[in-house]
Amino acid sequence: MISIKIAILSDGKYGDRAVNVIKKKIPDTELIILEERDASEIIDEVFLEDTIERSIKEADLLILYVRHPDVVYEICSRQKPTILAIDFGQGFLKQVQEINPRIVMPISMCNALPDTDIDFIDEYFKQYGNPEYEIRLTSSESGSFVFSDIKLLKESPCGASNASIELIKGKEVTPETLNSFAINVRQECREPVSFLLSHRDMSDSSASLHLLNLLDALEKEAPSLFAAESPIGKYAAMRREEYRTNGLKHFF
Repeated sequence: MISIKIAILSDGKYGDRAVNVIKKKIPDTELIILEERDASEIIDEVFLEDTIERSIKEADLLILYVRHPDVVYEICSRQKPTILAIDFGQGFLKQVQEINPRIVMPISMCNALPDTDIDFIDEYFKQYGNPEYEIRLTSSESGSFVFSDIKLLKESPCGASNASIELIKGKEVTPETLNSFAINVRQECREPVSFLLSHRDMSDSSASLHLLNLLDALEKEAPSLFAAESPIGKYAAMRREEYRTNGLKHFF
């Protein structure tokens, strides 16, 4: 268990799953619900209730699923290490970092590494973020490989990682099984649409990222599966080339 006190602040749409997933490793995590505000409304003065101010003050790390930029700006001014889970654009990030340099805004919450040099944020991203797997395979009677066990060393905070590996445990290692894994990640993903600028649906990137990392772990466990002309070898080469060409974009 990790000794960090985390406050997840949400206006009600996102963050409900994250608190339950994060509590597994960081028990001192709470979800705080703020009033939902129209994102197009300009708020001249943001008022936070005393209970919310107290939770912010006592927390070591804030994770914000709040969708109104004025409210987010006000919370960022509290000088706490803060992760913005919704993409408000690089201009907004630069603005809030001027009042509090200990703020990060990852591409997505499952595409983050512990490389920020901000202690509490890096400690969190060691546990949750860019997914990491440990795979065990067994041979079936037909000689094919089967996923006998998959351990999550690091998972996405929305729970999509865990739900999706349960789907393929006991299944034969085939391109079809790997596709079903990625599609399930996409369906389970609770990553917010980045609504202010690009309106990107990050569930596409999440599926791509989870699959690529699963392929890396699978190759580490059974490199023979990745022979150039084998079904898995061809499949992995195709997916990795799509990533090199297009980045973490939709390809399912």
